[in-house]
Amino acid sequence: MLSLREMAKRWLPQFAKDILREHILPPPEEDVVLHDYVVAFDPSKQRRLSLVIPSVATGRAFGGVLTALEFFLEIGKRTGADLRIILDNLDPSKDTSLVAKRARAFNFEPSDIEIVQRTENTPSIEVRCNDIFLTFNWWITLNILPVLRSQKEHFQQSALPFLYLIQEYEPQFYPFSATHMLARLAFEPPWPYWGIFNSTELYDYFKSQGHQLERAFVFEPKLSTALRPFLTKEDSRRTKRILVYGRPGIPRNCFSAIQKGVTLWAKRYPEYIDWEVLSVGLPHRPFPLGDGRRMRSVGKLPLEAYAGLLRETAVGLSLMSSPHPSYPPLEMAHFGVITITNRYANKDLSSAHDNIMSISDIRPETIADAIAAACRKFKTAPDAGMLGKTHLKSFLLPGPFDCIDELDEALKLGPWSRRDCS
Repeated sequence: MLSLREMAKRWLPQFAKDILREHILPPPEEDVVLHDYVVAFDPSKQRRLSLVIPSVATGRAFGGVLTALEFFLEIGKRTGADLRIILDNLDPSKDTSLVAKRARAFNFEPSDIEIVQRTENTPSIEVRCNDIFLTFNWWITLNILPVLRSQKEHFQQSALPFLYLIQEYEPQFYPFSATHMLARLAFEPPWPYWGIFNSTELYDYFKSQGHQLERAFVFEPKLSTALRPFLTKEDSRRTKRILVYGRPGIPRNCFSAIQKGVTLWAKRYPEYIDWEVLSVGLPHRPFPLGDGRRMRSVGKLPLEAYAGLLRETAVGLSLMSSPHPSYPPLEMAHFGVITITNRYANKDLSSAHDNIMSISDIRPETIADAIAAACRKFKTAPDAGMLGKTHLKSFLLPGPFDCIDELDEALKLGPWSRRDCS
């Protein structure tokens, strides 16, 4: 699906492009998301960890947000630091129910966590000498850098590293452009930082791009503690359903390829006419597949409903144009769904679980044939998905993220070992 900017660039005459660029087309991403802070200084010497994140509203809390919250709470539980969440979006939603729910799961009271809403274009932020910031993405990282400089100068202390939770190779969200270069800058800031990488595959890809950082910590994907209780319940009867992870507005989820592949599957394999095609992720209009069939969207579901679908579905399809493994195909496979996903660079999830079919390309015929193979596998052995074995043992292991102990020790021996802040 082409963006308005891409369509204008491709088809309009130059004079029309000039008018659109000046008056209609949206500004570059950085003009929207980058902003300053007004810094106020707090004399307290108590250690504090601040997660800076765009939003925690339930409707926007996909896997990356949940992972950030749980990682933040794990560090807080280990270090005993004060906890603060700084919201970066000018968002009218004041929904913080997700924070309260996850806080209780980690034995915190919601009141133990300070939540700072953004209400102005240039928001205020209080800074202590012992504040450590955990940043969520590239623009939040760039927004926080001047705050760190102010902290260093005001308290006349050495630079404290910030923590950057890296869950994607974000520069590739954008074409070669100023936005792309700024996203790269967040990986190469003029400031010491510790990268916390969600998967070995992503860290290896990061290194292959030539980035350097002060320290790196890596954890492997782990099933969310919010989904874990539903995994152990008695399995339901599987339905002839293809569950698509459909996010039309997120280019890296390749929704246009999913549409073409599922449409060709419906045309090429009429023997599966009694199979339902359901899309979960972001809401969209029903998509026609021919002969009166449609791919229907249920949008973003509560975790309980999503888990219920996983427990009843036979086949899943989740694509990701990224070196990051992505959680949906791992969740599908571990819930007994015969799952189709794609390879990318050094990523191949077929080695993670018996239920994962990792296709080498996303041409419509490749996707269609893979869906048909998965349907055939289910038809031959309806319990095949439940019998599939995981080879990513850490995904199901209870307990904290792999690198939490290492990071806890590094914080206590490093930034929070100082006694000279004033």
